Amino acid sequence: MNNPLALVRDDLAWSLLRQGYDALPQRWSGDEVATTARLLGRRTVLVRGPEGVRLFYDPDVVRRQGAVPRPLADVLFGRGAVHGLDGAEHRRRKGMFLDLLDRPWVERLAGEVGHELDTVTAGWPGARVRVFEELVGVYGRSVLRVAGVELSRPAADRVARDLAVVVDGFGFAGAAYARAVLQRARLDRWAARLVRDVRHGRVSPPPGTLLHRLAVGEGAALPSRVAGVELLNVLRPTVAVAWLATFAARELVLRPDLAASLGDDRREHVAFGHEVRRLAPFVPALTGLVVRPARLGAVDLRPGDRVLLDVPATDTWPASFPDPDELRPQRFAEEPDAWSYVPQGGGEVDAGHRCPGEPSTVALLAETTRVLCGLDLRAAATTYVDRHRIPTLPEGGLVLQVGPGRSGTNDPAPQRRRAGIVAGEDG
Repeated sequence: MNNPLALVRDDLAWSLLRQGYDALPQRWSGDEVATTARLLGRRTVLVRGPEGVRLFYDPDVVRRQGAVPRPLADVLFGRGAVHGLDGAEHRRRKGMFLDLLDRPWVERLAGEVGHELDTVTAGWPGARVRVFEELVGVYGRSVLRVAGVELSRPAADRVARDLAVVVDGFGFAGAAYARAVLQRARLDRWAARLVRDVRHGRVSPPPGTLLHRLAVGEGAALPSRVAGVELLNVLRPTVAVAWLATFAARELVLRPDLAASLGDDRREHVAFGHEVRRLAPFVPALTGLVVRPARLGAVDLRPGDRVLLDVPATDTWPASFPDPDELRPQRFAEEPDAWSYVPQGGGEVDAGHRCPGEPSTVALLAETTRVLCGLDLRAAATTYVDRHRIPTLPEGGLVLQVGPGRSGTNDPAPQRRRAGIVAGEDG
C-alpha cells in the first residue's frame, strides 16, 4: 500500500479518531488473541483475553516507559508520573501509592462521598438534574477534603471541573484536547505551588493527609513538580469515576426493577459497580512497548513494536464472561479474576501496573449506587450514547427528572440505546 492517504486512513489512530469505541472491534476476526495494525506509523500488536493480559503485563516482554505518545501522556498523567516508569523505580513509586491509598484512605473517601451525596441528593426530588455535573462536584469536593486540600466550595468546584476537562480531552475529540492541555498546565502549576507552600510552611495540611504525605512525608524526595503531578494522579482519577457512575445511573433508569433487586446490600452494590465498569465505555486500550521477542497466537512480537491491550474485548471475552453483552451483576458474586477482568489494568497491583486506585473506584461506585437506588430516577431527555466520541457520556451528561419515590424509567428514545464497553487506566 503506497498511497499516503490510504496509509493514514488505515492507521489505527485515524480509526480511533473517526470511529471511537467501534474502531478496535473491526480489527478482530474469530477468536484470535493477537492481530497486527499500525498506530502512528509504528507496527502495533493488538492483544486481548487472559492470554493477552499475561503477555502485556510480563515485564520481561513489555515496558511502559515511552509507550504512551507524549501528547496523551503529558496531558493525562503528567511528566514523571508513575504510569510511565518501569523496573525498580516503578516498584518504589508504586509502593508509595499503595501506602498512600490504603484501606483507611478508601474508607475515608467513600464515607465523605456518601455523606456529600446524601446531602446533595436530598434536594433532588422534584428537580431536573444533570447527573454527570453533579457527580463531578461531589467527587471533586470530597477527594480534595480527604486529601487535605482546604478550599472554598467555589474553588473546589472549579478544580473539580478542571480535572474533568483534562479527562475529557484524552480522546482528542474536537476542541476537548486543546482545553485539556490548557487546564493541565494550570493544574500542574497549582499543584506544584501547593506542594511548595507546604514544604515552606505557608500551608499546613493535617498530618497524615495525602497532601502532607506527598509534600513532607513519603514524597518529600520528589521534586515539587513531580509531587504535584502525583497529587493530581489521585485527584483526577477520583473525578473520573463520575463517567462510570453516570453510566451506573443510566442503567438504573433504563432498568426500573434493578434498584429494587440491588436493595441495601453493599455486596450487590459492589457487584453492580464491577459490571458497570465492565460494560460502560471509557478508555479503549492500554499501551506498552515490546522489548523482547515473544509470540501470542499466530503473531510474533518484535522488539520496538507497540502493543495494545484491547481492554473492552478482554472484559467481554466470552470464555470469561458468557453472554458478554448482557448486564448481569451476579457475575461478580466473587472477586474478579486479575487476568480476565481489566477495566483498570490487570495482573498484580503491587508488582505490575494495575491501578492502585481501583479499590477507591469500587467503593465510590458502591456508595453512589446505594444513594441512587433510593431515588425515583426518570430520564428527562434521551439517554443516547455516542460511541464515536472518546470518552463518551449519555447525551447531556444524563438529564434526569427526580420524583418522590424509587426509580422508574421513561426514556424518550429507548430504540437508540446501545450497549457500551469499559476500560480504565492503570499505573
